[in-house]
Amino acid sequence: MNNNLIYLLSLVITVNLLATVDTNLVDLKNIPTDSEDFTVWAALFGLGAVALISLFISSEQMKNFKLGIKKKEDNQNNIIQAQDQLLSNMSEDIQNIAQNTVKTTKELADNDTDLETHINRVIHSENQLLDIATNLIEYLRIKSKKITSANEPFKLSNLLNDVSGTLKSNTDKIELELIYDVKNNISENLYGDTLNLSKILVNILLYCVNDNAKELTVDISKNNFFSKSEELFFVIKSDIKINVENSKNIFHSNYNEETNSYDSLGLFIAKELSVLMGGELIARNDDRGLIEFVFNIPYKEVKQQEESNSLIESKSIFLVDSSDSSAAVIKNIFSALKHKVHLESKEKFLQNKPNFSTYDLVIIDEKLFRDDVLKALKISNAKIISLSNLFKKSKKYPNAKIAEIQLSKPSTHKQIKQAMQKIYLKEPTKIDEAQDAKIEKNSLLVYRRTFDDTPDVNLSRFSEFRGSKVLLVEDNLINQKVLLGILSKSGMKITVANHGKEALDILSTDEEFDIVFMDINMPIMDGYTAAKKIRDNPKFNKLPIVALTALTSASEIDKMFNCKMNGYLAKPLKKEKLFSVLTIFVEKRFQDRRTNQREEKTINTLDGLNVHLGITQSNADEIFYTEILSEFKYAYGDSDTTFAKLVKDFRYEQLRMLCIDLKGLSGSIGAEDMHQLTTEILQRLIYKKYELIPTYIDQYAKELHRINRSIDQYIAA
Repeated sequence: MNNNLIYLLSLVITVNLLATVDTNLVDLKNIPTDSEDFTVWAALFGLGAVALISLFISSEQMKNFKLGIKKKEDNQNNIIQAQDQLLSNMSEDIQNIAQNTVKTTKELADNDTDLETHINRVIHSENQLLDIATNLIEYLRIKSKKITSANEPFKLSNLLNDVSGTLKSNTDKIELELIYDVKNNISENLYGDTLNLSKILVNILLYCVNDNAKELTVDISKNNFFSKSEELFFVIKSDIKINVENSKNIFHSNYNEETNSYDSLGLFIAKELSVLMGGELIARNDDRGLIEFVFNIPYKEVKQQEESNSLIESKSIFLVDSSDSSAAVIKNIFSALKHKVHLESKEKFLQNKPNFSTYDLVIIDEKLFRDDVLKALKISNAKIISLSNLFKKSKKYPNAKIAEIQLSKPSTHKQIKQAMQKIYLKEPTKIDEAQDAKIEKNSLLVYRRTFDDTPDVNLSRFSEFRGSKVLLVEDNLINQKVLLGILSKSGMKITVANHGKEALDILSTDEEFDIVFMDINMPIMDGYTAAKKIRDNPKFNKLPIVALTALTSASEIDKMFNCKMNGYLAKPLKKEKLFSVLTIFVEKRFQDRRTNQREEKTINTLDGLNVHLGITQSNADEIFYTEILSEFKYAYGDSDTTFAKLVKDFRYEQLRMLCIDLKGLSGSIGAEDMHQLTTEILQRLIYKKYELIPTYIDQYAKELHRINRSIDQYIAA
């Protein structure tokens, strides 16, 4: 029987019991406490109280999960008020029963880890890790149909590295085991939309991380049995339990009044992008009840000769990792490269005295380099690779320095091939912090460590580089606009290329540049290839190239410098580090110390727009806020016409959806009056007060025009 029906019947019984007491048909005070009648009546009232408390808890859960519309919330409030009134009329004995029941139920709920985890997922805890500002821009671009799908060549390993780096930047101080299980028949070179594919994967993975996932596996395979064209299948497997059958709105994004942001915005974007790319995204539970996401996209392989590994003969490899799942995937990759791998479990490795005398190569998790392991390695002739986790807490493992090279997890097929080439075909480079220093090479500075933050940097200070010419090579429109936003009023000339090939075409002209900022993961031609080709031309020997990268693992940093780049900036971009880069590589041409030149827009409130609130809700980033306002106006700046037409055509469901969008978005940008107005309109629609809706046409248009004027004023300031 439905739980709600049980609660309703229990409520009816209890109300009738109370009515009986109130009409004096039964006088509890005159019933002896040791009589059978008193026991029966106490039990009945206790049962009724428990039913009421169960109903109260159910209504509170509904309130927390925000699955109802405003009308349901109002009904819940009425029920709670009715319960309070009933409780106040109860005898002292019944109130005590009710209070004890509440206490017991609360203690049970506090111990229910699954319930806490599920609630935390829905209501956005303070530790929410989604990049709200970026996702809100993507949301607006989807709504205005500005996003298109590309079909261009890209490298799968670059895509996965970009996903790892982006996830890492959003999951600081979180221990996570991320595994890429790419089937051996998947080509490294593919056609597709690398940018949108990266966004889908990152948003799904972030959703799982926010739900306290500790191990995630991205399984990539191809299958053409169920479709006429070949498709690439991605299965993201998690270690968290969420009942998808009870989460039908998992891909829906709703505005959360408590947090002033959108719930499940990342999954909404992932779903929309998968459809845009001609695929489908679903969530399901495996046989253990764990949630996994599955999506497929059409794909095509690039006809290109794969790199050969024939120069490295078959090696005997000893492998032990802290994660059994990760170890199994790494073993499969080495086996596919024709090497013989002995895989040992962590438990067995810790129990037995190690012997590496029969192995050519030993691969050990950096956490497992005990002193006895160190001794055994020193007397063996085996080469050594240490495994490090990109998503690890800051901790040093001194014994791991014995390794020739470090292999960072999550590892890709290409990373492992390059590690083998480095350790067997070239002079190995020991892991050494001395690499983290400035060196001179061919008269062009190479900066191997991360750039420091320049203190007290404001946007006006970038005018010190006025007249300098910058080539930005970046395929992500949002990242382009962030850098352009920082430098927009500096007087620097910025030229944008959307991929490496376009950058080479620009450089082939007579125009000269002072610095190149080079993204790594791009379609058509990635940053590594573009940098190599630039360096092939002696004309550009003294042109600084600084990588823009989401992934800063040791192996990827080595690749950047092997391509003769001069430094790297980690994403997301910070103006303090950008200023340091320009200070090191670009001559200061203009000193502007005028005190009346502001760094940022200091306007706090405009007509209909609370700027301070909007910036706060945009990751406290004025540049992101400006972009959100711009996208809002493009998507909804003329929605008053749509509003009026929907009202006149009696299309109230479409009108409701428009108002839901505007309610959430206006709250996000700080348009408080519009937020209040759309909330009021939604209430009228929910209660079917359709006769009142036409009166809002002029109010909506007036409020929207106020916002548009203020947006124009703010952007122009």
